[in-house]
Amino acid sequence: MDEKKAPERIILGSGYIHLGVFTKGQQIPEPQDFCTDANRYSYIKNGATLEYSNEIQEAKDDMGRVSKTVIISEDVTLKAGLMTLIGDTIEKLCDTARVSVSQDGRYRKTKIGGVGNRKGAKYVICFHHVDPEDGDIWVMIVGQNQAGFILSFAPSDATVVDAEFKAMPNLDDEGTLVNYVEEIKDYQNQEPTPDPDQKPEPEKKTYSVEQNLTNVQSTFSGGTVNEGEQFSATLTADEGHTIQTPTVIMGGMDIGSTAWDASGGTVTIGEVTGDIIITAAATPDESE
Repeated sequence: MDEKKAPERIILGSGYIHLGVFTKGQQIPEPQDFCTDANRYSYIKNGATLEYSNEIQEAKDDMGRVSKTVIISEDVTLKAGLMTLIGDTIEKLCDTARVSVSQDGRYRKTKIGGVGNRKGAKYVICFHHVDPEDGDIWVMIVGQNQAGFILSFAPSDATVVDAEFKAMPNLDDEGTLVNYVEEIKDYQNQEPTPDPDQKPEPEKKTYSVEQNLTNVQSTFSGGTVNEGEQFSATLTADEGHTIQTPTVIMGGMDIGSTAWDASGGTVTIGEVTGDIIITAAATPDESE
């Protein structure tokens, strides 16, 4: 049976850039979960561009009859024009930048330069393309700006800083450089692709519950319990009687010492693995 072909789409429009500090060993969320208003880095101008390139090495015999090619290196760069800027924005573009605020809160100071001030910081960067018709797209990398920046002040044009974030193989333990995620608008009508390696879950068994009670009442009124579930019953002696230590059998084994709680009068089994038989009796209280 042929697989259903995914519908083609026209990518049109821009989006938003989101950014967060990357720490070694962290679990990076999925792009659609990562992009929130809280970590929106900057509004952008002229969209964003993802560039992928690789270097190929070819081995060929002297007569040109056989050859083999392999990829020996890859590069991914995410570019965007940042239109909304403050010192904190510049700090993420320049590894030697430091930002401070004056004591009276009136001024923000950004110091740039001095190789001894480098932080070696990496960032999770995600471009979120918004498309309500065909579905959103997310492009995520881990990297840092390695192209410097130009800060221009023009009389008629808004300042736009061109950032170039170079990807590093830190998205996962597979060396992935970029995570490209597309929203599927008609996912409700598509059957999920079965995993050939996934084994079906075995059906759970149902076990019987037998209660042999003499002058004793139980809060459990059913006759069965499912495998793996917790079982709990409170036993109460009839008026004028005192309950004796009950016998609790599960799967042919006596588990009364762990299942019976005399202080609360309860029988509790954390995980049912067999048929349950509870035998409990209450003797009359001695009259004075």
